[in-house]
Amino acid sequence: MSIHPFPRRPAAPLPVEPYYQHDQATAPVVRLRPLTALEQMYAYWGSDRA
Repeated sequence: MSIHPFPRRPAAPLPVEPYYQHDQATAPVVRLRPLTALEQMYAYWGSDRA
């Protein structure tokens, strides 16, 4: 027999919303350029300030 600090309650039903919608128009894919070494450095060292 296990000990439970709180009485067990039945789980709430999960919403039945899909994660995606089939009828949405697909947006064009935006191709990003690779970052330069200097941009990578600022992105890495600046990430702890956000």
